[in-house]
Amino acid sequence: MKKKRNLMLGLLLLFVMLAGSSVQAEEVQGSGPEELKIGVVVYDPDSSEMEMFMNYYRDYLEEGFAVKFYFSGKVSSAEEENAFIESAKAAGVQGIISFYGGDLQSTLQVCEENELYYIMGSGNMTDEAFASVKENPWFVGIIGPNPDSVYQTGRDMAEFFLEKGGKSFVIMTGAANVGYRNHVLRTQGMLDALEEKAGLVLEKTSEELAGVKENTKLTSEDGSISVILCPEATEGGNGLENLAEAFAEGNCDTLMSAFHAATYLDKIAAQEEAQGSNIMVGAIDSFTEDNFHAFMEKDGFGNPPIDYVNGKFASMAGPSFAMLYNAITGHPEANSTDGTAVRLYQDLWTATSREEYIELYGYTTGVYENAYSCDELMQVIWVFNENTTPEDMKELTEACTAEDVRNRILNR
Repeated sequence: MKKKRNLMLGLLLLFVMLAGSSVQAEEVQGSGPEELKIGVVVYDPDSSEMEMFMNYYRDYLEEGFAVKFYFSGKVSSAEEENAFIESAKAAGVQGIISFYGGDLQSTLQVCEENELYYIMGSGNMTDEAFASVKENPWFVGIIGPNPDSVYQTGRDMAEFFLEKGGKSFVIMTGAANVGYRNHVLRTQGMLDALEEKAGLVLEKTSEELAGVKENTKLTSEDGSISVILCPEATEGGNGLENLAEAFAEGNCDTLMSAFHAATYLDKIAAQEEAQGSNIMVGAIDSFTEDNFHAFMEKDGFGNPPIDYVNGKFASMAGPSFAMLYNAITGHPEANSTDGTAVRLYQDLWTATSREEYIELYGYTTGVYENAYSCDELMQVIWVFNENTTPEDMKELTEACTAEDVRNRILNR
């Protein structure tokens, strides 16, 4: 039922975007090996971001390729990941796409013992960590957001809301209090932008402030800008309690989150009602179904409950599938010129309006006009295109901005 629902949603979005123009479904060309079996390590099947990636694999790629994906349950330790890999091998799985990767050294040892190729589906790692596993023959590589852009996402969002007239900010810092690097960098970017553009006084470095463990107030020297930093996760942490404490301090006109916001929009709506004014909301998250519904709704003031989303999109996970496909079928030369693991980067997307979100979301859930279509992935998989090169893989993977995708769709 869910699969049919997502299919219908994709068709509906396509209809909206194309405004009645006719579209023909692309024909999947070529022939590959017998059905591949691929295991997918899931950090949390209840996460809307993880569900987004799972739906792309299950509802889109399984329809276009002879492939069957086997998904783990919730994985929160290396031991759990390694146990899933061993059980997946017993079920006939030939390779692993991981969205966890907590201890690559031990996990790659398990992969070697079970002769399974392994790729990180969407993530980051330090240069040192990558260098330590780059030459492991069972490690295919990692594809994910450019770490240099993580900080910039926070800056961009803060500057957007300053231009919209934001004065009283609540910043949800998420797991920055326990050192989660992405949340730290995003929060740093927000604070630095508010300091440079609006005169916010930072009593410590932005990195130190990003990692506070309790609510922290900041103001500009003239008092025109105020910020309350709210640490901890909203699921499995005290983030919601900290948010309630921040709202009790007085009116707020802007909430910026270093992670998602869709799961606590009811708390924001209650605060809007209590203070009698709108709160602008931004999240560095993903183009999930939850955020789609949020953009489609209206709050008590006639505005979308979420005004700004920056983040990953479902078909970002397509190139990792293509690279693993090459490795499993014995053609690593299509991924890498020297036989070592590959690290490639992708850009995140930003939507600042309902119309923009509909368009971009449609590119990741659409049956016909997907950001990484089955046909495009086949062009970088050796068994479908013997002329493909590692440069082709890099070019397709990194040509992922909204403009890149629009151009590809127009030229198909």
